[in-house]
Formats: sequence, structure tokens, C-alpha cells
Amino acid sequence: GLISSVSVAEIKARGSIKDADVSKLRKAFAEDSTIMAEDADALLSLNDSCPVHDPAWPPCLVEVLTDYIVDQVEPFGYLNSDKARWLRDRLGPGGKVEGNVKLDLLTSAIARSRWVPQSLAAFALDQVRRAVLDGTGPLRAGRTPEAPYVVAEFDVVALRKILAACEGDGAVAISPAEVDVLF
Repeated sequence: GLISSVSVAEIKARGSIKDADVSKLRKAFAEDSTIMAEDADALLSLNDSCPVHDPAWPPCLVEVLTDYIVDQVEPFGYLNSDKARWLRDRLGPGGKVEGNVKLDLLTSAIARSRWVPQSLAAFALDQVRRAVLDGTGPLRAGRTPEAPYVVAEFDVVALRKILAACEGDGAVAISPAEVDVLF
């Protein structure tokens, strides 16, 4: 599989993902873009266990795992309830996405899909709600705290990205779940 191109144990032991590691993964992905479920889990495990990573890591992880979940797991091109559960379980098992990389992966998978369950759209929008109401989550990580109940510019950007991505095959209406989060 893809993950055999790098030493997961070595990377975890040093606690950092280097540019060379990302280059090896990108090369392996370019040669054979087939990703196995264990590869996807190993990549997420690396992300979780390495607090230090090269700037090339987040876009690589997002690209590879978006390709996996949207285009390599049936039904191809769609996020059904099983794929939505996979994303929620790995990106925000307690209902809260931890980290910008995982939020980027969630929005990327939604954007690339032709259809997304309302529950997954609501889960993504709930991350913005948490940021605004609780001041928590990836939208607030590393930023100067906003006053309570203030919708910052980056919150609006996230909302637009998620809502636009959830339009899918020509849908233009906002779902009841999306309305609840917006209110």
C-alpha cells in the first residue's frame, strides 16, 4: 500500500513529518494512487501523533484522503451515510473536529462529492457554530480569541465553503439542518 513508502514507526518515534516523508508519499501516490483503508487510517494516525510537520503535509494529507474517501470507496463520487460515518469517526469522534487539517479534509471531501448527506453538512457547519458560540475548534486554534458570539471573517469563509460544497447536483436550497446551525 501507499503507506509502505515511509516508515510509520520511525516518523512516530521522532514526532515529526518531514518534507522528505511527504515527498516519498507523493511519489508513491503518483505511481499508484490506490489507497487501502489501512493506509488512510495510518496517515490519520501519523497526523495525530506528530505535532510537528512540514508545511507540505496538510495539503498532501487532504489530497490523498479526499481522493480515497470520495473516489476510491464505493459509491464513487458520492459521500453516502457510511462514508459520512467514516469521516465523523476519524475527524471528530466526539462531535468536534480537532485541527485545521482535519477540517480542511472534511470540507475538501464535501466539495469534491456530487452528493453529501445532510447529517455530514450539519456536522461540518456545527464546527463553525462551535467556533462562534464556544470559541473552540479548529477555526479558533492559534487565533486571537474573538468576543463571544462574533462571527469572524474566517467563519464566513468556512460557512460559504461548506454551504457551496453541499449544493451538490444543482441543489440550491438550504436544508433544515443547515438552517438550524445558521440560526
